[in-house]
Amino acid sequence: MTKFVVHIGDGKCGSSAIQAALFDAREDLAKIGIAYDAHHRTSGNYNFGTLLGKATRGNDEHQRRWAGQVVKRLRSSAEHADYVFISSEAFLTMEPAEIVQILEMISDDIESIDTIAYVRHPLSMYLSLAQQSVKASFRFRRPDTYRRPLHEFVGKWRESPLIDSVTVRLFDRTALVGNNAVADFEAIVKQLTGNAAIKLDHIDENTSLSAEQMVVMQDFRRRFHADHDNRWTPDTSRLIDFFTTMNEDGMVGHRPQLTPEAAAWVLHGNHDVLDWLGTECGLSLDHSAPTELKQDGDWSKLPSILASVDPGAVHQLKMMIPAFNPGILSGDLSKASQALDAMATATPAGAAAIARAAEIYWNAEALANCTTLASA
Repeated sequence: MTKFVVHIGDGKCGSSAIQAALFDAREDLAKIGIAYDAHHRTSGNYNFGTLLGKATRGNDEHQRRWAGQVVKRLRSSAEHADYVFISSEAFLTMEPAEIVQILEMISDDIESIDTIAYVRHPLSMYLSLAQQSVKASFRFRRPDTYRRPLHEFVGKWRESPLIDSVTVRLFDRTALVGNNAVADFEAIVKQLTGNAAIKLDHIDENTSLSAEQMVVMQDFRRRFHADHDNRWTPDTSRLIDFFTTMNEDGMVGHRPQLTPEAAAWVLHGNHDVLDWLGTECGLSLDHSAPTELKQDGDWSKLPSILASVDPGAVHQLKMMIPAFNPGILSGDLSKASQALDAMATATPAGAAAIARAAEIYWNAEALANCTTLASA
């Protein structure tokens, strides 16, 4: 008989770090009676839905083939394992019966199914989704239209007779064991399985952007890729890598926070969700509206929802980006160097990371544009 532990999401709640840690530890986990497998280190088992005819953002035929290969390997491993771990943030919005169908492809004799769900406060989730949106579009969802019915998603798992337990955790560093999603997940699976030997690397894959970087990203997408809405482009990926490397020694710019007006709308649209999570799941979530609802918000540009954005820092960032400052690729690094120096002065602890990020980014842009970068 096979016992399953299924990590069901939610998105933007540390899934990539958890999945990377499980993938890296899969050989050691196998030695202590736990099976885990995935076709890619940070993708988890998101493509398992294709086995039921569901679509993904990629090539569904390829995803279905890879999912089938992983299921086949897990079926073989399950014969010698005490537990099988599965992870996909897509599972939260699926029906529990659908997930059981997938698990039955791995084992003909299921003994138990324990699930783990991480959820974010709506304010945090909305900000994260806005940031994710402008990485592939200049548009983001208005705060007065945002709603994520977590009570419905989590509720159906809690109410399903097919599921033995649902552990719901708040994805907030202050609420996580060790202030880390992987450490928290490790503690939960130790408790669920009774296996104290489980050890995962406490990976922290933080790719958050600062408020100023978010504003630059939106303007970049609006000015140069307005006709590629919701589509990734190579130069966008290079820009994201630039910002991520820049932030390696600490976020460069303001940590994103919503204006009181934007926060009020998000809380207004999700008040019942917060009530339910507190009452039914025991999560301590503040949901007092900070201000009255503003009826005439524009909400089309990120500065309209972000509490603190430094226009000077936005300009400096743009001067380090060839699309905004073509002189970089034609050999004129004067404005870019001035911007780099100004940013390093404003963020001394991150000076080395900023310089390293600029060098990598400018060389990558030069290579992509078939030019030779002049020395700074």
